[in-house]
Order: sequence, then C-alpha cells, then structure tokens
Amino acid sequence: MPLLPAIPLALKVGAGILGAGVGLNEGVVKPLRKAGQRREIDELVKDSLRDQLGDPTGGFGYQTGYGPGMLLPGSGYQSILQYQNQMGNQQRENMIKNLLAIEPITDRAKTRDFGRNMAAARFRTQLGTQQGLTLQGQMGAQALAQKGMQGATQALASNYQYQ
Repeated sequence: MPLLPAIPLALKVGAGILGAGVGLNEGVVKPLRKAGQRREIDELVKDSLRDQLGDPTGGFGYQTGYGPGMLLPGSGYQSILQYQNQMGNQQRENMIKNLLAIEPITDRAKTRDFGRNMAAARFRTQLGTQQGLTLQGQMGAQALAQKGMQGATQALASNYQYQ
C-alpha cells in the first residue's frame, strides 16, 4: 500500500500540462499558431504589405516630438507649445482691439439706457405727486363738505320749533 494519498485525476492532468510548457511557466503566453505557420513568413507578409501600402509613419519613424527629448528646445513638443502660445497671444490682442472698438458704442447705449431710466423715475415721481395732491384735495373737499353739513344741520335743528 502506498504511503502518499491518492492524487485526483484533475491535478495529474494539470501537472502534465504545466510540465509540457504550455502554461504560465514560460513567463508570457504566446499566441497559438496554425500548423505550419512560421514567424519568418509572417514577417515577410508584413514587410510586403508595408512596401505596398507605404510606411504608416511616412518614413519618419516614430519621432513625434514626445518622449525623452520632448523638453529639448528643438523638439516637436516645444514647437507645438510655442505655436499655441503665439496663437493665444494673437487671440488676446485681437480680443482687446475688438473690446476697444466697441467701447464707445456700449458707452452710448448705457448713457441712453440711464437717461431712459431717469426719465421713467421722474415720470413715476410726478405721477405719485399728482396723485397725492389730488387725493389730498378730495379729502379736504370732503372734510369741508362734512363740516358744512354739520353746520347746516345744527342751524336747522336750532331754528326748528318743536310743537
């Protein structure tokens, strides 16, 4: 009788696959290839396609200006940054010119608006004053009429003889 316990079949199969070099022990899993497919043939196909279609980078390699040398004075990144700064300065100058050009127009519009508002305020004040004077005159006339009626009523009552 063996001293080791029985190892399940799944563990045996897994160990066999790992031992064959198909698993993770290679470091990087390689793509599966078709039978008879070789790396050299793949490279030849890629090279022939590149020759027919042209180099995707236009023959300049991958020199985009970004990367380790992007902060050097002559790099593409610095050129783009300088262009953007120049465009920003130009747009700022144009905006200032436009604002200075429309300033007299907006000042005249604000002056007219202020004049209209002041005229409306003056009109409201005049209406309120006229309304107050009219109301005061009406109340004065009413008070005068009431006093006159009281005087007339008293005069009639004092001259009336009761029988």
